[in-house]
Amino acid sequence: MKPIRYAVIGSGWRAEFYARIAQKLPDQFNLCMLLCRTEEKAARLRQELAVPTSTREEDVISSRPDFLVSAVSKVNMTDTVIYWMKKGFPVLSETPAGLDFSRLEELWALTQKSGCRMQVAEQYWLYPSWDAKIRLLQSGILGDPVSVHLSAMHDYHAASMIRHLLGTGLEEVQLTGKTFSLPVTDTRTRYAVLTDGAISQKDERHVILEYESRKTAFYDFLSDQYRSPIRNRTATIRGTRGEIIGDTVYYLDGQNLARQETIQSRQDPASGEILSITFNGESLYTPVFGPCGLPEDETAIARLLLGMKEYVDTGREIYPMAEALEDAYIGSLMNQISPEKWYSSATEPRPWKAGILQKSTTMHTGGQ
Repeated sequence: MKPIRYAVIGSGWRAEFYARIAQKLPDQFNLCMLLCRTEEKAARLRQELAVPTSTREEDVISSRPDFLVSAVSKVNMTDTVIYWMKKGFPVLSETPAGLDFSRLEELWALTQKSGCRMQVAEQYWLYPSWDAKIRLLQSGILGDPVSVHLSAMHDYHAASMIRHLLGTGLEEVQLTGKTFSLPVTDTRTRYAVLTDGAISQKDERHVILEYESRKTAFYDFLSDQYRSPIRNRTATIRGTRGEIIGDTVYYLDGQNLARQETIQSRQDPASGEILSITFNGESLYTPVFGPCGLPEDETAIARLLLGMKEYVDTGREIYPMAEALEDAYIGSLMNQISPEKWYSSATEPRPWKAGILQKSTTMHTGGQ
């Protein structure tokens, strides 16, 4: 099989992930062009990443990619995606798909009525560690999942993860929450380790989500949590027959006797790649691409690249647009929660849910 050819629009920190994937798996992925804003940036990344770079759109087009990846800033994401889709290119968009409801509506209309092709690179549910937990839940070991306490990723990422863990789909949801300011010692930025012991105020957001199925989620995220080595990422997932806390599973066996087992994960100490995840001797995850040195984030993104190629070839969505827009929408509601007072909101009618319901109703009616 020929390598998947993709061009990346954008030259920031996130774009480099797509270059590393192509470097680690050259037989499967080919980053055929990286579009930069300046000649200086293009020259530097051409040398650092060993990929073709340019500042000219014509070079992106002539590189003949199977699809484009939009890896620009959040504020420019929707406009960039729309611009290239209207040029006839399928686009895999970095997250979020849009920052407000009107842009999400616009994307839905374009992909449903105008023939534009788009997917969103929401990666967390495809992390090996999270993928394994989702598979374990789907096995029924906890019965029906009923609640989640998630302190691991922020707004739209968390909305997606909660939906995958609880299986809530596009249910209506009520949100109640508040943002708090806490003193936290600075430890690390994206580029440096900090050791001077300085303390800064960081936002910590608490949100309760109540779904129409009566399932609930508690979202707890500190703005420093992604990078700080003194802040862990945790989740408690509860079901009718047990719960998962971290990597420990408490459950009832076939005789309704209580059991406790640990999810076992084996990791390459040098690269951070997950080599295997098992539970009670059963495999929950093996490397999708074979051992190749990709850590969790790049592994998940590479799976999205595979899914995007399948979508281009067959129309089968790896992360359906309705779900991508829903997660961005819920994330935007979470972002409205401020420090001033406890805030409540609820989902309202949205075209991607109406479209799914209409399609389901049509299919059902046609089968009678």
